[in-house]
Amino acid sequence: MYQLYKRKGSPAWHISFTVDGHRIRRSLGTDNEDVARIKAADEHRRALIGDITGEKGSITLDQALGRYVMEHARHLPSLKTVVYQAKSLRRLIGKHTALSSIDDAAVSSFVSRRRGEKARRGKSSRKNKGSVAMDRLVSSSTVNKEVSLLRALMNRARNEWKCAVGMVDWKKRRLQEREHGTQWLTKEQALRVIDKAVPHLRGPLIAALCTGLRSENLMRLDWSQIDMQGRTITVRVKSRKPGGKILALAIADPLFLVLANLGPKSAGRVFLYRGRPIKTDVRRAFLTALKRAGVTGKFTWHDLRHTAASWMIQDGADLLTVRDALGHSDAKLTQRYAHVAKTKVAEALHRLGDALSGTPLAQSNIKKAAND
Repeated sequence: MYQLYKRKGSPAWHISFTVDGHRIRRSLGTDNEDVARIKAADEHRRALIGDITGEKGSITLDQALGRYVMEHARHLPSLKTVVYQAKSLRRLIGKHTALSSIDDAAVSSFVSRRRGEKARRGKSSRKNKGSVAMDRLVSSSTVNKEVSLLRALMNRARNEWKCAVGMVDWKKRRLQEREHGTQWLTKEQALRVIDKAVPHLRGPLIAALCTGLRSENLMRLDWSQIDMQGRTITVRVKSRKPGGKILALAIADPLFLVLANLGPKSAGRVFLYRGRPIKTDVRRAFLTALKRAGVTGKFTWHDLRHTAASWMIQDGADLLTVRDALGHSDAKLTQRYAHVAKTKVAEALHRLGDALSGTPLAQSNIKKAAND
């Protein structure tokens, strides 16, 4: 085993362990405990499996996760998600469990136990408290994504690291996911929500509806990313490409007025509350605004992104334009708005028909259809 600790006066985590009588102590080069645990497991694995002992073919879940992050996941924009998902795997399967012992029964047990847990959200407003439990269970989608990580991990261990892994029927372990219908606010609803929102939330609301940016990009928007003279916002959004993707967006008139009233600066966070940056999680304030505006339904802040996309299509934009505006790397992601485009096509065809609605032939056919 190894010891994870911090030296006095040093922000970085350190590791200490003994292999074949040799004491090894070194810095892990990070002050993040989750990342340190992963790196520590990888360091320990290298000492045990590498040139020191010559043993190969067996690897624990903790060691495999460490190696997977160091070789692959750390280059992905979804690294934080991988680290978060790894916590569930280590907690419920056991970090010292050998991959060769993780078989179909073990994965089935993980799925059933994880599906029965309460979903958690964000972080508590109280100091030193973790995430807050919600009034619903973990979704099938969440469990499937965690199982997908385990599958990728075991495939890499078998094919690239030549380690022994258990046999799992992955298709059988996949849970059925409910279809998520894309929902959005009407323009009338959006105006009511903005009107009823607390003052510091109105700017972010208008910005979300005018850009379609995700909450993380929006709440962390910096004045250095804004060109008021050129009326553009340039941000780095998440993408399959390492480091993300640069996205340049035009500033619409309503958003331009909001930014102008805030008082442009050379740098610093744009949206503040009592002089401090607004937190990424504004769920409570947003739900309060919806309730005061009389908007029913289970809307989330992310639905403002869907709203912006739907409005663009309703106003005549095609799916490729919406894809570029949202920064989607895959056109399949934009296909969720295809039904909105179909509605626009149907409306256009009906308008074409309206031009002929006064002709004798059309009138006679309508009467005949009514009599039938």
